[in-house]
Amino acid sequence: MSCMSQLLKTYECNAGKSAETEQALTPIAHMYANAQIEVTLSETGELKGAKQIEKKDPEKATLIPVTESSAGRSSGVAPHALCEMLPYLAGDFASHCEEEKAKKLAAKKFQAYMQNLQKWNASEYAHPKALAVYQYLSKGQVISDLIDCGIVKVQENGMFANEKIAGQPYDKALVRFRVLEAGNRVSAVWKDASLIRTYENYYLAEQQGRRDVCYLIGKEASISDNHPKGIVAAAYGAKLISANDAHGFVYRGRFQDAEEAFALSYEASQKIHSALTWLVKTQGVSIGARTFLCWNPVGKKVPGVIDEFDFGEEESETIVSYRSNLRKTLQGYQNQFKEGDEVIVLALEAATTGRLSITYYQDLFEREFFRRVREWGETCNWWYLKFNAEKKPYYAVETPRFRRIVECAFGRENAARNYLEVDDKLLKEQMQRLLKCMLDQQPMPQDIVQALTLRASTPLAYQRGNRERVLSTACAVIMKYYRDKDGNNVKGVKDQMELDVTNRDRSYLFGRLLAILERVERVTFSEDEKREPNAIRYQTVYVNHPLSTWRTLTELVNPYLQKVRPGSRKFYQDLISEITEGLVSGKPEELDQRLEATYLLGYYLQRAALIRKDKHEKDNQENQEEKDHESAAE
Repeated sequence: MSCMSQLLKTYECNAGKSAETEQALTPIAHMYANAQIEVTLSETGELKGAKQIEKKDPEKATLIPVTESSAGRSSGVAPHALCEMLPYLAGDFASHCEEEKAKKLAAKKFQAYMQNLQKWNASEYAHPKALAVYQYLSKGQVISDLIDCGIVKVQENGMFANEKIAGQPYDKALVRFRVLEAGNRVSAVWKDASLIRTYENYYLAEQQGRRDVCYLIGKEASISDNHPKGIVAAAYGAKLISANDAHGFVYRGRFQDAEEAFALSYEASQKIHSALTWLVKTQGVSIGARTFLCWNPVGKKVPGVIDEFDFGEEESETIVSYRSNLRKTLQGYQNQFKEGDEVIVLALEAATTGRLSITYYQDLFEREFFRRVREWGETCNWWYLKFNAEKKPYYAVETPRFRRIVECAFGRENAARNYLEVDDKLLKEQMQRLLKCMLDQQPMPQDIVQALTLRASTPLAYQRGNRERVLSTACAVIMKYYRDKDGNNVKGVKDQMELDVTNRDRSYLFGRLLAILERVERVTFSEDEKREPNAIRYQTVYVNHPLSTWRTLTELVNPYLQKVRPGSRKFYQDLISEITEGLVSGKPEELDQRLEATYLLGYYLQRAALIRKDKHEKDNQENQEEKDHESAAE
């Protein structure tokens, strides 16, 4: 199904479901706009009060009835149907303007507005509240009333003062109405379901434009040439559908005019734009100027795979438990679906101030969608250092979010705030690439793997916490890259993400050696030592020339090796001998060549194994000391 067809289906499946909530699907011929003034009337059009709506008011967003031309207006005279800006509503607005041009324009707007409202009230679709508004505005004293209420201020000569209403100049201030009807508890015209439905029917009945076969619904209908804007708030003027650039070679060479290029009925256009605007407001994830969406047209909840979804909500201490948690989490979503249901993923961005483009679109059946998300989570994961409520460190398996991968690969450290930051333009592009990798089942981009390997190989560029995040993320992406390339046996690295002493890959072995040299030096440090071991300081050089740098590091580490206990010294020496024997079997001319990314896997896993060994020995020693103390006390 096409993107437009899915949006139409989304509207028809969800219209009316959220009518009582703040974020509801916009009805046909309606749009949301922020109001600055609220006027209360009696059912006969008598003024009962007026107030200013503050900028921070959570209910300032107002559903207003519009026309096709007014919904997409940028200039000229095109009045909305009921709630409008002051120049359209106030018959006395022109008398308070200093410039002659502004006076003429205000008079023209007021006249056009009143003609349209009178036409609505004269039709079979008239509504008592719309009539009350017309009766009040016919008096032509809106500005005078607002001056009396202290909302509008004028100078001594009667001209408008240079002030604003809730941040808007007087000519841009939008007014909404309340009409107090006997027995009707809903006084707000923007919440009155009967008025909304009445105007929908009225405007659809009034459609008298060009009729043609709608390309979307396949039936003859009134065709819309002016489609809504305001889909993405950050790019309010950008339109998704437009063909008014007859001199820009948009359709020349393929079509003679815009009418041949496409034909979309007004009703279908209203529905797809309403659905898209609703989706952006309720679940859009914005990265810079790009907005990502993931939804099911029927309204079933789907995981937010763009930026906020955690692959496996529970903390997992093993890869097996992690995968179990991941499957349970995704199964919780999938259980609500039935066979044939779809999940749509869409990315939008305003290419220019007036054009909104679709930068990514994928339509998957629910089974395929969840399978691909699960496979990504199961093949792209690693150990991450975390802290519990008592701020004690522990390690858990995680799949890094797209944002974290991009930040670790291309970001710069903000030392003052201790986090990694990346430019929004780069972030949105790289996140979309990763999204495409997951949903289109494409290989992990090699440049991202290389960037992460480079960053993880320069540990001195980061503070300790960021260094660990970069290293874990690099390992997760490297595992993903080689799993896709070579299957579960990644250069000999077992799928359980545990140290493999049988692995004879050169890069893996050199990574293990680096971890041993680092550990030998660290165990001799005092608890308050902040100096970095030589292995960390030389790591960047070590990656490019491992054999020659290894010889240098061996000489630097020897003094520290003499400081450790004899038993530990023999353990380290035997472990180094065992690993170097595996290297000797390789070709001598290859030993000093640049290491592959897999050296980080060997480094991380060997380091983790040594840390666990030291912790286990320390715990045993403490337990033995405690027993000896108890025996002495007896």
